Amino acid sequence: MGRQASRYRHGFTLVELLVVIAIIAILIALLLPAVQAAREAARRTQCANNFKQIGVALHNYESVHGVFPPGQIYRHTAWTTGPNYYGASFQVYIQPYLEQGTIYDEIDWNAAPDGVYAPENFHVGQLRIPILLCPSDPQDEPLGGGPWFFWMTNVGGVADSQDAWFELGQVPVIDGDGMLMNLNAIKIRDVFDGTSNTLFVGEITGGGPGSVDGWSRVLFNLFTTANGINGFGTIPGNGVWRITWSDSFSSYHPGGCHFVRVDGSVHFESENIDQAILTALTTRRGREVILSNDL
Repeated sequence: MGRQASRYRHGFTLVELLVVIAIIAILIALLLPAVQAAREAARRTQCANNFKQIGVALHNYESVHGVFPPGQIYRHTAWTTGPNYYGASFQVYIQPYLEQGTIYDEIDWNAAPDGVYAPENFHVGQLRIPILLCPSDPQDEPLGGGPWFFWMTNVGGVADSQDAWFELGQVPVIDGDGMLMNLNAIKIRDVFDGTSNTLFVGEITGGGPGSVDGWSRVLFNLFTTANGINGFGTIPGNGVWRITWSDSFSSYHPGGCHFVRVDGSVHFESENIDQAILTALTTRRGREVILSNDL
């Protein structure tokens, strides 16, 4: 009688199984940063494309009206005999040029004095507009409280190189040296420093997911470059968000944030940029000389 074949197969030993698991864990650990980097690269590209479309919308507005939109329309009681008037921000005015004309047409512009804060317009501010949001920002939510739960934005106007606000109860600056400020609208001919050397809009961040703290698209979204990029008062900067009235541009992209320049080009500006260069890029008629190797 021949030898009977074994009816049992040898499986993995415990040691072999542990070795396999360890190898898989090492491979995952090696691949995970690459996967995360690839995802962030895709999000950064999408964000840059969003800003490109915003730049195009600003220029389309200028082509129709002969002037860029005002940064916002807000009138304080110190200037008028009536109550405060809350008009709208530039992000509202360019909605028809971002394929958001239907939303724009729902605004009741006769709802004075409350403007965008009027009950008739609550629903307009509460709508989410994806092109104004950064895919790398984990916060994507309405802000504030009560009926003023307006949806956040990751887009801010470049108002001034020193301060985007002045006294009278934190009133947005009217005579800033940037491109977007309260009440005033700038023409291309007013950009003496050159459209390719002047910042227009940049990225901003809020208080993080669930905080309901941040900046809405309907009003009060003008900023200064005085504190650099990812500066004090931003979570990407020092880990704590707070309103300073001199708030910084910031983003969750590693190392800096996107800006649109007046010529419509999109640039990723480093958080380590020299402050003198950032200031020169902010002013529209500072007549500073910026060399190509400075950027």
